[in-house]
Amino acid sequence: MRSSALFQVMTITLRRAAIILLALMCAMLTSCLELYDEEMIIHADLSGSAKVTVKLPDTLVTKFDSVREEFAEGKIRERFSSLNGVKLNSYSITEGRFPVATFEVSFSSLQKLSAAAEGNAPAALLIGVFNIKKENGNMVVERKLGEGQPSMSLPLDKYAVYKMHFNTPVEVVSTNSEFFDKSNSDVRYRWPLATIQSQRPLISNRFVKPMPWMEIAIGFLILCVIARIAMGVFSKRKTKTPVQATTPAETATGAPASPQAPQRPGPPRRPGPPQ
Repeated sequence: MRSSALFQVMTITLRRAAIILLALMCAMLTSCLELYDEEMIIHADLSGSAKVTVKLPDTLVTKFDSVREEFAEGKIRERFSSLNGVKLNSYSITEGRFPVATFEVSFSSLQKLSAAAEGNAPAALLIGVFNIKKENGNMVVERKLGEGQPSMSLPLDKYAVYKMHFNTPVEVVSTNSEFFDKSNSDVRYRWPLATIQSQRPLISNRFVKPMPWMEIAIGFLILCVIARIAMGVFSKRKTKTPVQATTPAETATGAPASPQAPQRPGPPRRPGPPQ
């Protein structure tokens, strides 16, 4: 009987310990980054803008205190003020158990954005390092993720989502994205956060600047219209008869007067005999 009672007590104790351990594991998971969502627009000159949304860990976890300091608005704006070629247009962070921080930034070039990320190890992990090169007349933009060190845990069950739009007149000719909307020049990527840290995936897109056929056609049409107008004006001037001025004699008789030949002076007359 005693052994049976002891076994029941041990079973109950182990169950309680398992529940406590599970609760601790959940608390550890909630201290991780919840979501990274990025929407980037890249122009033909490689400048652009981006909207980044970061869902932060649970505020009830004590580890969130350090995260709160990193995402304080004053500290964020101070970091961006020292960057060259990258501007923070707006920043906001929500209240609640899982705060959401939203960044809206613009950059003069991908190289400037890459240099800004390299100066911040946690940012470089998710923003990555850009490499731009030309191959066979195409522009190739490569983006290596996972280059920095995280300031918090990156779990396997939370994701980073990347949406990149290449603005006209850029045309994407090849990509390693599994989601490629060619008509809109959109590419998307999605990885578990832990995979970015361990595997360092590569984003690669090759694009060209197509000939502006529409602008060429419109310009040719305008030149044709201008040439047509100029030919019409020249033709009218060529066929128009000039109006001749009328003389007094022509006005009196109604017919043009014949021109009079100039008279030549005769020899001088001799004086006659005196009368």
